[in-house]
Amino acid sequence: MVIEVLSYKASSLNPLFKCLIIILYIIGTWFFYLAWRKYGGNLKIIAGALMCGGIAACIGAGARFLGDYLIQFKWMESTGAIIFALVSLFVAVLVYRKFSEIAEAFGLKGGGE
Repeated sequence: MVIEVLSYKASSLNPLFKCLIIILYIIGTWFFYLAWRKYGGNLKIIAGALMCGGIAACIGAGARFLGDYLIQFKWMESTGAIIFALVSLFVAVLVYRKFSEIAEAFGLKGGGE
């Protein structure tokens, strides 16, 4: 027996959570945008990449929500998730490469010192 609140098809929590996820991605992306406008150099590059990842996440989350109602959007859910994962990987590599410059700017040394 399935409790109605936990039922994927019948529960009102399912669309509410999906809407909440979209809203949270939008807020996060907005902060990345503000950082992109405010800072220069490496921080601008990183914030821009994170902003692109946030946009991909918003598209993927929106497609996931619409996929429950319009079956033609189901494929877009996976595409958005793949784009988000690729952008996240790009950002991780970018941040890793820029950490030495960022650490130097903050007077930090590598190797856990």
